[in-house]
Amino acid sequence: ENVGRTLLSSADTCKDHRIRWEASVYGEITTEPNAGSLPIKDVTVTYSLLEEDGVTPIQCDGCSGIAATTEGGAFNIAFNIDHEALYEKNSHEIPVKVTFGKTTLGNNNTNIEHKFLCNEGEDDCSGDIGMLIYLSHLQFREPVHIYDDTSVPFSGTISIAETSYPGAPGGCALANAEVCLIHERNTGGIMKTNETLVCGNTDPDGTYSLPMIIGSRVDYVDVLYHNHTFELSPDSEFEPGTVIEAEKYYHGMDFVDVSKARLMVDVVGGLCNENIGRSTVHVKVVGCDWDGMEMTQLDTRGLYDDVPAHLLDVQVVDITDHSTNERHEHIWSFFQGDRPLVRTIDLRSTSGADEMIEEEQESMVSNSTTGIQSKDDIKKEKEKNLEAIAKEEGEDLELVRFQFDGELQMDLLVSPDYLTCSSYDWPTVGDSLHVLEYMTPFLVRVDLKYEIIKDNVYCDILDNELKLRVENQVGVDQNEGFEDFFNSISDEKTKEALTKCSDGCLYDIGHEVDGEGNPTSGANVTDIFATGRPNIAVPFTKSMIFTIQGGTAASITHKADFVVEGYYSKGPGQSFALPTHKPLMILRDPPGGLSYATYENVVTTMKLETSS
Repeated sequence: ENVGRTLLSSADTCKDHRIRWEASVYGEITTEPNAGSLPIKDVTVTYSLLEEDGVTPIQCDGCSGIAATTEGGAFNIAFNIDHEALYEKNSHEIPVKVTFGKTTLGNNNTNIEHKFLCNEGEDDCSGDIGMLIYLSHLQFREPVHIYDDTSVPFSGTISIAETSYPGAPGGCALANAEVCLIHERNTGGIMKTNETLVCGNTDPDGTYSLPMIIGSRVDYVDVLYHNHTFELSPDSEFEPGTVIEAEKYYHGMDFVDVSKARLMVDVVGGLCNENIGRSTVHVKVVGCDWDGMEMTQLDTRGLYDDVPAHLLDVQVVDITDHSTNERHEHIWSFFQGDRPLVRTIDLRSTSGADEMIEEEQESMVSNSTTGIQSKDDIKKEKEKNLEAIAKEEGEDLELVRFQFDGELQMDLLVSPDYLTCSSYDWPTVGDSLHVLEYMTPFLVRVDLKYEIIKDNVYCDILDNELKLRVENQVGVDQNEGFEDFFNSISDEKTKEALTKCSDGCLYDIGHEVDGEGNPTSGANVTDIFATGRPNIAVPFTKSMIFTIQGGTAASITHKADFVVEGYYSKGPGQSFALPTHKPLMILRDPPGGLSYATYENVVTTMKLETSS
């Protein structure tokens, strides 16, 4: 039964076997998440195991090497090493130096060195900087994610539509506009979020240049400037969904601001808003060589709905007569003389106020009522208020005013005035001569107006900054005995009237006003004064001086001289009244006529009788 079988046995034996040090890294290189996380292929990944000092490479077969990323941006580093530097270090963490490099041929055959970020995009690990990865024995597929932060310029110009001029076919440059490149992230064909890739502002010349990560996709460009509307310029190179490639240069990504605004221009004579002729208005963008727009307006206010919604310089470049078409030279010189009058208005944000008011008005468009009188009245009042606000907003934000005042004139009326001649030759008289009775109240009215067009257009509404200064010497004098004369007056109101404005006083200029207190016409100052003693010394007159002060108008002055006539006493024993009712001579005209009399060397003999 046991034939052919042999039982064998061996002696016990034992042999050491060294396990090789093994570990691996699995890495990915993509663009950053806000650039689409697109894979980056053909990146050269260089790696090397290091000594414990973290600097010195371990010199051994398989301790270093080179890998390259795949189409999907992935790379693998695998170690299977038998080297004494790794003996007895199964539980140790061994440093691995990894570097990344890629060069792309860019526009004009320039080399673009890629930039890489490690540590979730926080650290630059481009070129020789690299990064350190710590591996332990049997630690496989250690994950590493690297971002390619290489960018190429994405540039263009932002300008104002319809403002082209030689040297700038795109129009006036728009500075300080914010330009953002947007990537639309879709999930299952449904747009999920819009990601802002990068933003920047335009320079003073309207240009912008933004660094775009290679591989990013720009779905649209968002230009932000005072809620304005932007469109592609006619020659723009931008196409929605542009994928950024290293081999291309993205320039000519131009956009234009197509926003328009309403502009109101008043060209008027004085505060009366008089029509002063046919005006030519010129509008241009501030700081731009665009020729601008010229409009002709026949009325005092021009309304223009299609001007650029920007900072505008406005001028009145011509003003002519409606009938003769001849230029009003004195008005033109005011608007366009040595220093042309330029009004600057900011129309960049006026549409925002209009939109808010329009939304509020639309919310009230219903004609329905509640049947409750108080609530319906409130609604009507609110509608009126909105209309008033819209008008006020328009005039505050959209109106420029050109006002020509002309020559300020002053007319003086004194009442009563006993001057019986219309002309006189008195070399010491000022601008006007008046005759008043001794110790009599009198009214003074100063009427003021601007002569805008000679003998034709006037305005009698004055700015409230203008004041009238009055210096009155009619009630007082510097002659002997005035103090005794003044002190002899017992009535305080008479004393007050005599000394009114003797040291000068300032009057506000009054007007006729409407129901809301707004001036409508009749600029004047009216007050009552009183005469004092006659002036019996050369020049035998007293004066009042009227001066317009304040504002920007040239100061004008009117001097009125007064002859005060009548009897007055110099005091007991100092004066008396002559018997003027008795004739000094009677000349009769006999038949034949032509009788006359002359006096020579006249001596008056007076006989005085006194009694006690």
